[in-house]
Formats: sequence, C-alpha cells, structure tokens
Amino acid sequence: MGEAVSTAVTLLTGDRVVVRGDHLSFEPAKGREKVGHRTVTARGHDYVIPTDARRLVANGTLDRRLFDITTLVELGYDDSRRATIPLIITHPEGAAAPLVAVGPVVRELPSVNGQAVAADKSTATWDALTDGRADRVAPARGVSKIWLDGRRRSTLDVSVPQIGAPSAWAAGHTGAGVTVAVLDTGVDQTHPDLTGQEVAEANFSDAPDTVDRTGHGTHVASTIADTGTRSGGRYRGVASDASLVDGKVLDDFGYGYDSGIIAGMQWAVEQDADIVNLSLGGFDTPEIDPLEQAVNTLSA
Repeated sequence: MGEAVSTAVTLLTGDRVVVRGDHLSFEPAKGREKVGHRTVTARGHDYVIPTDARRLVANGTLDRRLFDITTLVELGYDDSRRATIPLIITHPEGAAAPLVAVGPVVRELPSVNGQAVAADKSTATWDALTDGRADRVAPARGVSKIWLDGRRRSTLDVSVPQIGAPSAWAAGHTGAGVTVAVLDTGVDQTHPDLTGQEVAEANFSDAPDTVDRTGHGTHVASTIADTGTRSGGRYRGVASDASLVDGKVLDDFGYGYDSGIIAGMQWAVEQDADIVNLSLGGFDTPEIDPLEQAVNTLSA
C-alpha cells in the first residue's frame, strides 16, 4: 500500500499542521519554535491550538474554527487549495474599523460591525492582530473578535402542502404586496412559473454572474412564489403573488462565504424585502456568530 497523502494547513498563527491519514504533526513557524501547542479531538473534529492562542480562543476573541483542522480541510482552506485565510474581523459598535495590515478587505459588513478580510498565511498576520503577544491581544487595536469566514451549502426543505399553504390561500393569503428575498444560488427568472416575479437581483458569490447553474435557488424561489403557470395551477408556491428579490450568495457549486451571505442580507434589507429566505447551512458555534448577529441586527 502507498503512503498516506499529506495535507498541510497553515493556521492564523503562521504555524503549519500536516495531516497524514489519522496523524497530525505540528510545524512551528520560523521564530515560534519555543511556542507549544495542544491537540484535542472533540465530536470527531481535530483541533490544534498553539499555546499563545489558547486564552484568546477560551475568552471568545478567536473563533475556535480557526484551529479546527477537520473543518479547515473540509472547507477547502488547506494550503493546496487556498493561499489566504478568510476572516471576518469585527470591531466595537460606533468605532472605526481597525487598521490591521493582514490582507485586502473583501467586503464591508456594517450589520456586524466588521470587515471580511483575506489574511496572509504568515506570522505577520498573527503579529498584526496580537502584537505577537497573547497579553496584548487585538482588542487593544480596536478588534472585538476574529472569526473564520466559513462556507455554507445549499439545503432543501419540505413541500408546500406540508406547511398548510392551501388553507392560507383559502383565507385569502397569497403573498400579494409582500417582497421575499431569496439568498441562494441565483434564480432563473425566465422560468415560466417565475416570469414577472423577480424585481431585483445582485451577485455576492464567487460566481461570475447571477445565473442559477445548480437549480437550487430556482427551486427555493419556486417553493416561495411559483405561479403554477406551467402546471395549470396544480403546483404553486407558498405565496404565488409575492415579489422576489434574487441575491446570489452561493456559487455554482452551492457554496458561499459567510461574508457574502451577510452582504446579501444587507442588500435585501436595502431592497425593502419583508422576508429574507436562506435555505443554506453549515457549522454552528456556541457564540452569536456574524451570520446570527447580522440576522439579529437587521431584524431589529
């Protein structure tokens, strides 16, 4: 049998973890040879946390997923597939965004008081965020929290009759006057059952345009506002008289960044959407993460 394929993952600290099958090896970055680390396995996930990052993870300043090797590889953030670490850096409400030289700003995210940043995979990033010392962590530079900008995937749900939509129609509730934002893989507004339903569209994904190449977003939009034209009214959406706002936040493979989803939510609110639908999901954290914070802020 051949040797197990190895996968390298550079952490926010600049240190590397090499995965070979079930074995993890820690390679400290230059100048960090005396910094220890701890490897923990919990619920099937392997975490490797350098000693000088442990307190920051424990007090919530650093997102634990930044050191979740299993998740980082699953999301495609290992060194062979991504040259930077996608972060969401938040700051106190009302304060200016901190000037931390870790990489280009990808998006402004005012609903979470933050910015999406593509951080360099080097010790320079760690030094910029912490001054190289755990007791002088980033909040002194105006940073509240440092999150991994995770990726979410499309999901499907149950059909219209199972939620009692026919009873709502009988009572006169058809969605007239309501605008629903579909944040997904895009919506095919040329579909016969969706013609005239879409009133705005925008792209927040890595895909080149708003075209729905997976069909998921169109499926979701149809569940919401399908007019039933092609089926002669047999198959209708929950609210067939509603207007649709199409925000493409997932790429042509059904994946998207947290920052793009947040930006899509912000845009949907600017479009006066009454409802924002997100049929997507991913790894959750015990804390209020940026996605949840955006939902809370925009809902309020």
